[in-house]
Amino acid sequence: MPQTNPETPPDSTDPRGPCPRCGNRAHFAERGSVPVAWRRSGSGRQEIVRVSSLECSSCDQGVVVVEELWVGDHAVRENAKGGGHQHWRGIFWWPASGAVDLEDPVPRKVAKAFGEGARSLGAQAPHAAAVMFRRTVEGVIRDKGGEKAVAQLDVGDLPGALKIMNNEGDLDKTLYEWASTIRALGNTGGHFDPIDNVSPNQADELAVLVRQLLRYLYEEPARMRRLRGTTDGPDEGG
Repeated sequence: MPQTNPETPPDSTDPRGPCPRCGNRAHFAERGSVPVAWRRSGSGRQEIVRVSSLECSSCDQGVVVVEELWVGDHAVRENAKGGGHQHWRGIFWWPASGAVDLEDPVPRKVAKAFGEGARSLGAQAPHAAAVMFRRTVEGVIRDKGGEKAVAQLDVGDLPGALKIMNNEGDLDKTLYEWASTIRALGNTGGHFDPIDNVSPNQADELAVLVRQLLRYLYEEPARMRRLRGTTDGPDEGG
């Protein structure tokens, strides 16, 4: 039997995971499937790719999943030898996981880069996802960094720009380490190397890091301002 993982987006075989719409970890009910690809099997044909609709138990909204038929540890389309348990495995999700719950304080261009990375992740393209998450960090520097940091980025020195933001207090130590990790894996994703690759699990973890970075830099400060009854910044009064 395939292993379940509550940290990955849901499919028909593993219907528990983070909802791409509300972000909550929930159970998903299958609402129907439509076959879209087949292969010849004996005197007929066998369904090997389908589109399924799953409904989140948390927000009661639907998620669309493109699923492949697997036997054991390989997809049927690969024609690999060996048997095993037949199951459906998601390969693409709509809406893209993690992209729809960004709050308004995140600048549009930064949110767009993150959303493209999330869609790449949903399409099982970890290298493309890593590159777009790196681009998201570049957008954060241009929005949150000072003149020195932006100037450093302009000459192609992303590590130097992050270091300047850390030194100037625009990124604390933890956020600096997160951003540096995102930058490093983004570089790996952007350069061909037959040995050094970005795995799907690494890309998943990277998405979580970027999402947390945006939450701490944009959404939490905005939430604090709302609690204080202002959108102009912290109250300077006594």
